[in-house]
Amino acid sequence: MKKWFFLSVILFLGLAFLYRYEFIYLIDVKITLLFETLRTTLLTNIFLFLSEVGSIKYMFPICIFFTILLLYKKRIISALFLFILLFSVRWINSELKVLFSRERPHFDAVYKEAFYSFPSGHSMNSIAIYSFICYLFIQYIESEKIRKFCIATTTILIGLIGMSRIYLGVHYLTDVLAGFCAGFSMFIVISFLNNKINKLFDKIRSV
Repeated sequence: MKKWFFLSVILFLGLAFLYRYEFIYLIDVKITLLFETLRTTLLTNIFLFLSEVGSIKYMFPICIFFTILLLYKKRIISALFLFILLFSVRWINSELKVLFSRERPHFDAVYKEAFYSFPSGHSMNSIAIYSFICYLFIQYIESEKIRKFCIATTTILIGLIGMSRIYLGVHYLTDVLAGFCAGFSMFIVISFLNNKINKLFDKIRSV
């Protein structure tokens, strides 16, 4: 867990340092323009939906649903941490956007976003929230095949949400990758705290 946390933090800092260089910026631009050439009506509708799945509009009711399941399983601490993660990751993302103040891509975006670009909020939020939900959910699954399927499905969904932001023209690749790194580091921290506190409470109950 620790090595993945430090790796994600180092990668984030590296991206935050490198995106300002013209060479990296030109790569960002080429990838953004490449995605513009791939647009079709069908793909645009699909990626608009995937982008919405990475927004609070979908995340909040999904978190409510899993909170109910967690409370049913009497995992109150995990339910609490899910909402701590939901609101903290959004707040930290906003602070990071203000800190870096990177402007959005100024090309042919499908729609306009008003706030800053780095790191991608949808990418950061989705990898933090959906990874944590998947992590909690697979603890109740005995079948290794189903566990792997859930992890793979979650990973693909998160990847597509990040890709949707580039396809729609509202983020650069470095924004998305940085969002993944920051969100993943938060997922690790919350998962670590969740495990520690749940074990502590389980130990207290058993006394």
